[in-house]
Amino acid sequence: VNMPGWIWRTRVPADKFFKKAIYTVASIGTLKKLARRYHPDILVLYNLPQYVYTMFSHPPVVFDYADDYIAMLKHELRVSESHPFVRIGKAILRRLINQSVLVTCVSHVLEEKVRHPRVVLLANGAEELADGADDSAADADHRQPTVGYVGAFEYFIDIAMMLDAAERLPQYRFLFVGAGRDFAWTRAEVARRGLHNVTLTGAVPHHEAMQYVAHMDICLNLFTPGDVTEGASPIKVFEYLAAGRPVVSSPIPALTRIDPHGDALFYAETIDQVVAHIEAILANAVLCEAHAKRGLAIVNAGYTWTRLADAFVSEVKGALERQDISVALPR
Repeated sequence: VNMPGWIWRTRVPADKFFKKAIYTVASIGTLKKLARRYHPDILVLYNLPQYVYTMFSHPPVVFDYADDYIAMLKHELRVSESHPFVRIGKAILRRLINQSVLVTCVSHVLEEKVRHPRVVLLANGAEELADGADDSAADADHRQPTVGYVGAFEYFIDIAMMLDAAERLPQYRFLFVGAGRDFAWTRAEVARRGLHNVTLTGAVPHHEAMQYVAHMDICLNLFTPGDVTEGASPIKVFEYLAAGRPVVSSPIPALTRIDPHGDALFYAETIDQVVAHIEAILANAVLCEAHAKRGLAIVNAGYTWTRLADAFVSEVKGALERQDISVALPR
């Protein structure tokens, strides 16, 4: 999709919301060309602006409910539940769900909001890191224990609490990998606080991010409270666990559902709990190893991308069969 560079460089109110909408409209021509060339059997959609695709595309729709879009819409536009744009967003969401032959949800919180004859919970997941993966991207100086984070620098991530932890634990290295709209604020805050133990890598390719994870002694998954967090299924947590890392995490419903007693994850809601967990993990190798093994077992038992893809293919085939549509989906 050819988009003028100035669109991405220009900042406007509700920047992300409007750019997604502009990009979706601009992509209609490309999607039509792809449809004519490949004759797709299904169309998988995952966000509200993509509703426009259903106005001209004929393949059956599978809707992936991957985030609480209405909560995100309210935050992006800084409006209340009664705002006309929110009402429109809700109407579009209902139409997307109603027009779909299958709805997949990343968390049970989102699943409970859906009224559809064929809705299925398919959480996010990960793959184990390959043995002997190249770790040249990671900082070779590993004399200090390293506490790390990989992911977006956005409003739903509690970056301030992570920086508080770095401030209270100057003897440890904090490695933050990723970027986002709050990255500039984070960099300025690190400088303002004089946090010399914090390293910010900026955005890196996914395989490099996983190499950084291999050099972390502890991984963080700290979210700010809110509706977006309630419906989230953080990919990073499954990736941390698949890499055998101990994880200090906010008690997000999607995670407490698969690890209700904290056998694999160290749950924390306050900075005191975060600091206490970090110190306990680094002081007790046996405790750390036990949690890491249980976390890896959880991923391997049901949250690898291969297992999730197999489940997705099975659900799609079942939904299409109910619609009397016969297709041969590859395994």
